[in-house]
Amino acid sequence: MKRLFLFSLIFVICFMTAACTSKPKVELVHASAEIFTEKSIQRGIMDGNKVIKYVFPTVLSYKFLVKNTGNQQLGDKKNPVRFKLEPSDELISALRKTVGSSALDFEKMDGGYKVDGEILSNATAEYSVFYELGTEEDLGSYQQIPLLPPKEQMNELQNKKFDAVLILTVGEEEIARFDLRTYAKGLPQEVQQKMEQELGINMVVPVLDRYQVKFAEVMYPPIVNNEVIGDRRVATIVYTDQKGPLIELTNEQREHLEKQQRRKLYYGEYEGKPLIRMEISNEKNSIANAKVQQIEGVEVEYSFKEVESGKYSFYSFHVDKGSYFITFQINDSFTEKDAVDFIRRILNSQK
Repeated sequence: MKRLFLFSLIFVICFMTAACTSKPKVELVHASAEIFTEKSIQRGIMDGNKVIKYVFPTVLSYKFLVKNTGNQQLGDKKNPVRFKLEPSDELISALRKTVGSSALDFEKMDGGYKVDGEILSNATAEYSVFYELGTEEDLGSYQQIPLLPPKEQMNELQNKKFDAVLILTVGEEEIARFDLRTYAKGLPQEVQQKMEQELGINMVVPVLDRYQVKFAEVMYPPIVNNEVIGDRRVATIVYTDQKGPLIELTNEQREHLEKQQRRKLYYGEYEGKPLIRMEISNEKNSIANAKVQQIEGVEVEYSFKEVESGKYSFYSFHVDKGSYFITFQINDSFTEKDAVDFIRRILNSQK
């Protein structure tokens, strides 16, 4: 009887283990959202049965690259991988204010999409969709396509375009769900976890309303005469306020980064002007000739510099097992107060 019970227990454990290992493993490696005039699409303006003019619509376009990191194929001809976007209430509200109630139902909006129904093991698939919002051209009495409001009023939609969730399914099963707000502004959770494992410390990467992470890497200690010198590792995270398309690297370029420069790229790089550069190290940093202030009970070094390209502030502090060195470009939209608030968020997250 005991042998039968032991065999049954082993069977249950093996079954549960198999069930866990067979769960789909999917990563979102790229997410972009853009509002632009689509020159590849023409819409005819009719006067009766005659086309009197062609116009180009402005579209809200999304593109996603998804990687299957598991050991099994996802989707097939019978049950292909499907995707959909689930907009937040804030994005729906922004659409209502800018392009009207006809844009609220994402599935019924004019547009188009591209989908890969199958994702092989360790392969990447592309999912993209665009929605026609209207036209910037005032057509008067022939306004057969919605007229967009001025660009100033479109800013809210521009700021909220990532407020949605990407959902992937195979048949009736949901295999992945990604909050695009995190991917658009901060670091994807699995990316941050991998970087933390490399550094051996926890990192705080604040999410900013007007900024997005464009780049993240880890720099490793140098190798001299086939020997690793020291154990200093540095994670670098760069923010921008206009995140553009992904800058693709070849396998040779990546190999050069990792072997020659001892740098491993974990996220990006995306186009965009670098405005905040944060370096997190497992060894303590310091600023030469720095002033010192207390922020949230932590001693923080700081200094300022003004050059032709602009005004910059530098902050350095040590908390828990990590050391932060942050460079901010100061301008009308990001002040010294914003820089201190950024640091305060990091320190409060460590409590």
